[in-house]
Amino acid sequence: MTLRQLQASAGHEYLFHYTDATRADAIIEERCFVSGPGMARGLGIYATDIAPSGVGTIEDVIVHCFRGEATPVEVSHAIAVRRSRGDLRFEQTDDPYQWVLPTGKLELVHIDGIYVATVQFTGSHWAIIDTD
Repeated sequence: MTLRQLQASAGHEYLFHYTDATRADAIIEERCFVSGPGMARGLGIYATDIAPSGVGTIEDVIVHCFRGEATPVEVSHAIAVRRSRGDLRFEQTDDPYQWVLPTGKLELVHIDGIYVATVQFTGSHWAIIDTD
């Protein structure tokens, strides 16, 4: 898997869950997400089709996915996931940048089968640091 492949298939095959370094490390280690509340779309795992593609990605994610209420450190890592696999399916919300894997409750969701890679912003570019 290459960064270019992830970028080319953003929204069609892959989505991206932006997070910080600590949570990214936990996802890499455990291969699971903790579902959480969304602004107005219920409990679930949130992702976007905004691919990690340059220095502007951080600001795009903060504006479009966090309504300006995140810091660059909080979105310095992108967990690439498949849009669907088996029973796990992300659904597009009424927000054009947000997708949700609805869970209906706070829980651990194992992402075997949908996890693709973790990408880190180095300060000047994005680099893949883990793949399935």
